[in-house]
Amino acid sequence: MSQPPADVIRDVYAAFERGDIPAILATIDADVDWRVPQNLPHGGDFSGREAVGRFFQGIGEHWDDLHVDLEDVVAAGERVIVLCRIHGRLQATGEEAGYSSAHSWIVRDGTPVRFTEFVDAPLSLPAAQGVTS
Repeated sequence: MSQPPADVIRDVYAAFERGDIPAILATIDADVDWRVPQNLPHGGDFSGREAVGRFFQGIGEHWDDLHVDLEDVVAAGERVIVLCRIHGRLQATGEEAGYSSAHSWIVRDGTPVRFTEFVDAPLSLPAAQGVTS
């Protein structure tokens, strides 16, 4: 029997904190649908493991020491919603930046098949893009 969906997703975030991207890629479905707002520096729509690997490369190209602090994890059937705070140092400016986010996951038979990130654009994106007032 596979792990409960919320536990699968917690393991994904734990792997991210360890910097273990290969573990994340091994966990997600080969044909995963991965969507991150286009106006985040690492955003885009990614389909499949290889493309998600490029997503993580994009994070490394834009952020230093990026962290995802989980605030809440709620599961209902195959859907898992994660409320979190994402923060790190932007390479473009060298400044600390962060934003709040909601992540929606679909987990089928213990395997994440869809990830969608939602952010509060007016409040989050200037900081994440390195824009200061």
